[in-house]
Amino acid sequence: MVAAAVFWSFGGVLAKAIPFGGLSIAAVRGVVAGVTIGIYRRSFQFKSNPTTWLAAVALFLTTVLFLIATKLTSAANAILLQYTSLFFIILLNWRVDKQKLGLHDALALLGIGIGMILFFYPQLSRDALIGDGLALLAGLMFALVFYVNKQVNAAPLDSVLMGNLMSVVLIPLIFFDAQVTFDVMPWMLLLIMGIFQLGFGYIFFALGIEKISATQSNVIATLEPILNPIWVYIFLGEPLTWYALLGGLFVLSSIVFYNFRVGFNHE
Repeated sequence: MVAAAVFWSFGGVLAKAIPFGGLSIAAVRGVVAGVTIGIYRRSFQFKSNPTTWLAAVALFLTTVLFLIATKLTSAANAILLQYTSLFFIILLNWRVDKQKLGLHDALALLGIGIGMILFFYPQLSRDALIGDGLALLAGLMFALVFYVNKQVNAAPLDSVLMGNLMSVVLIPLIFFDAQVTFDVMPWMLLLIMGIFQLGFGYIFFALGIEKISATQSNVIATLEPILNPIWVYIFLGEPLTWYALLGGLFVLSSIVFYNFRVGFNHE
């Protein structure tokens, strides 16, 4: 699970380093990741039902929205706002499943809500605000990935394969992207993103989730939003604002607190 989080954490720096548009990156990365996962599984067959399709669409939209957001706002804001997914999961459990909100739910909603405000508050440019908004939508879609995959007839590995292969619908957009070039380096980075950062990331995730508890996996996964902006700062020099740092502390501490609280009650 640690390996999965580390591989995923390179998404921000690689997306920033590749000069193509977010949709072009999503198209190539998703298809390459889907092929990588299919080869690992030794099968491209999947369980076709409404639940699996919905989870796959949610995963597809999560990756597309995240990459577009990363191009418009800071890597830290993009990944940390995606991890506000817990906020939406709690709301879905409350409104759809009619689960009662406990004190730990309310505290998590409050902490993540404060974090959201801190991310949006200092943004002055239009692109950054749009990027933050798309990252928040990615958080909603990410929540749906988890929520739908716990429903009856869900097939998480199948939905991961399907969600990545759906990126093939974006391939035609590459030909309309003025930023796409035939330079070798960007395409090499795209292959690295597809095979290792996303493909191997999901493979390690699938292996890890079978060996540790849900609480442990969720807490370990928070390594991704911690490492993501660090790599971007080290390799590209993108600074982390105090508002983003404080907002990230609220979001991540709320996630860790919530998972430990729920884990102690149910595991």
